[in-house]
Amino acid sequence: MTAIASAMKTPPKLYRYRPLEDALLNRELGALRDSYLYSPPFAAMNDPMEAFYETGGPSDRIINAMLAPTGKRINGMYEMLSEMINRFALVSFAGTHENLPMWAYYGSNFAGMCLEFDAAELAIGDFQNEKLRPVTYARSALPPLTVTDMAPERLEEAVIARITRKRSEWAHEKEWRFVTGEVGPKHYLDDALRRVFLGPRVKPEHAARVCEVLDRRPVEVLQGETRGFELAFRSIKPARPPEECERVGAGRFEPKDIIYKQEELEAFLAGPLDALLDECRRTARRPNLEEIADFDVSGNHKGAVFIWATYRLRSGRDVYHKRYFDRRMRLLPEND
Repeated sequence: MTAIASAMKTPPKLYRYRPLEDALLNRELGALRDSYLYSPPFAAMNDPMEAFYETGGPSDRIINAMLAPTGKRINGMYEMLSEMINRFALVSFAGTHENLPMWAYYGSNFAGMCLEFDAAELAIGDFQNEKLRPVTYARSALPPLTVTDMAPERLEEAVIARITRKRSEWAHEKEWRFVTGEVGPKHYLDDALRRVFLGPRVKPEHAARVCEVLDRRPVEVLQGETRGFELAFRSIKPARPPEECERVGAGRFEPKDIIYKQEELEAFLAGPLDALLDECRRTARRPNLEEIADFDVSGNHKGAVFIWATYRLRSGRDVYHKRYFDRRMRLLPEND
């Protein structure tokens, strides 16, 4: 049976269902407070077939026979491959906050929460060098990895194809996942988290704690309600505007720096230079913005100007990111 991908194009929003049971409440509130998602190992997944793969095929036996006179075998290569795969971890997402089975499975039977992330902003933090991948669903596993798959130009995709594949019974989850190089917390920018949906069965005291933790964040909190067969949400805490949010970064931006590049920038832009300055000021107001490091006409992206910024994560680590704009200061997609 042909594998079914969860989607063809990366969704602009990603959703993560989380429990809010008494025993797990402090853990989940701590993750919200420190703006991170925990990346567990594959062994911790609820599907025992998660990340299933096999190694070795008929061609490998031929290669082993050819190597026999030298006393070498390819088994050692597979042992190293298994050690590498066993270090992988993942963070999973859904494509909607309205998946009722997932509210039941992962959202404390409708008493938990669902986090909504801006996919592009989520990728700026600790996920910056990780590729978001759709999960494929099929009735059967892919064939075993062979020594041919271990060629440098094939290895990564061959491994990823197997650890992002699940049985077709899970296809309703329409899962996306970051496969990370190590287990542990992955921090994100405060404003990458846009909304928190609380289940209709959430305890009032748990809802109050979530609102308290996110009080000075640019995050809206919504309470779920059932209306017949419909699940609806109403806002119980609005998102704070950036100027009212708790700062993580210093927010440094020096408009006077533009004088050194003013002539080139004015020649490039189709509108007034103020549009670039206003975008720099908006960026500087973001809670995690540490510093606007540079802005200029791009030498690598034809027809674009960039703003290069440093962001401070709540782990204390700084990350760097460039955003590109066209001549009218319209944001360009990341892959342009």
